[in-house]
This record gives sequence, structure tokens and C-alpha cells, in this order.
Amino acid sequence: MIRLLPFILIPVLLIAGLGYWRYSASQQNLTDTQSSETETGEDLPSLEVPKTLPGATIEQRVKSLEDTIIKLAAQVNNLKPSASLSPGTQNAKLTDVESAVTELKARVSILEKATPAPVTVSGKATVYIPLGAGGSWSDIDWNSLTEYEISLNPDNYPGYTGMNLEVNFRLVESAGTGSVRLINVTDNSAVSEQLDTTATAFALKTSASFKLPAGTKTYRLQVKSTQRKDLFIQSARIKVNF
Repeated sequence: MIRLLPFILIPVLLIAGLGYWRYSASQQNLTDTQSSETETGEDLPSLEVPKTLPGATIEQRVKSLEDTIIKLAAQVNNLKPSASLSPGTQNAKLTDVESAVTELKARVSILEKATPAPVTVSGKATVYIPLGAGGSWSDIDWNSLTEYEISLNPDNYPGYTGMNLEVNFRLVESAGTGSVRLINVTDNSAVSEQLDTTATAFALKTSASFKLPAGTKTYRLQVKSTQRKDLFIQSARIKVNF
């Protein structure tokens, strides 16, 4: 019996060692897995993101776009030549900024532009009617801009004393004269006096007071540049005085 004891103990010890080894390996794998999950952040709670963002009103969208336009317009007006840049590079940078301003102005115009509703006036007030925003032209003769067109009826503004055309515009370079005016497309006649500029910086020009003929008519902006130099319009509107 004693002789058989080694043959019994050896297999038992082998089985026990194998079991301990498998138990240690499984514990190590579990520890590694938990460590890996902690490092990768898989067991961390996820952040909940709203499926939809709150919808902004038209007024908020217009205000946001106008704020952006003001910043971009300031960049255009303050853009100064750099000695390290060639004239071509300077013009390219200026064109990029002006294109961004033009695009934003067009978006604001789409949100704002609509046939004005009748106005109820209590006391003295001033009403501004947007015509459009953005764009450049270099026509030597008068060019009618469909982008700056609106239908108006003076009966919608009872008691008004006169209107003014206000345009913020400039030339790309000091050569010749850039001009803007408002015409009555329905009757094929000029409405406002001609506004002129020879400056390369944006400036707001205001016409003399005028009154509209009775009834609903279509009005449109016209532009021209005597030396075919690009004329840039930042914005145009009609000011209604009471």
C-alpha cells in the first residue's frame, strides 16, 4: 500500500496545481478586462445629447445674421494693404470677405423682404422698407436690378410726409463715378434723385425727399459706373417719414 501512495499523490498534486493555475489565469483575465474597460471609458455613463435643438425665431435668425454682417463689414472697411502681400493677393482677400458679406446680406434680405403691410401710425414715426442687400455691378449705362425690387402702395402709409432712398455703396477703386437711383418700373419713370460716389469705402447716401404715385406700383434700383469699375452695394432701403 505504501508503495502505491506516490502513484496516487502525484496525480492528485498535478490536478490540484492545474486547477490553481486555471483559477489564477481566469482572475488575471478578469482584472485585465476591467482595467481595459476603465481605460477605454466603456463603462463610463454616456452623455445625453438632445435629439433636436430649439428652433430659433425669424427675428433671432435675422439678428444673428446682422451681427455677423456687421463684423464682416468692419473687416472689409478696415482691411489695409500689407507690404508683404502682392496686390493680387490683397484683392483676393478683399473679394473673399466681400463675398461672405454679400451672401449673408442676401440671406437677411430673404428673411426680411416682403410686401409691407399697412402701417398704423400713432404720432410721428419712421418706417424703413428694405430693398435688398449685397452684390456688385460694372455697367456703364443704367442697369435695373431685379434683386432690388419691391411693390409699394402709398395708401399703406397714411399721413407720410415723404420718402428717402438710402444706399450704402462704394467703388472697387477710385475711377469714375458710381451711381444709384430708384425707378418706377410700372410707369417707366425715375422716382428718386441720383446718388453718386467716387469713394472706395462704404458710405450711406441719402436722397432728397420724394412721394410715390397713387396705387400699387413696382419699384426697382438702378446702378451704373462711368468707368466700368465694380460698384458694390452693401444694403439699400426706403425711409418713410411721418
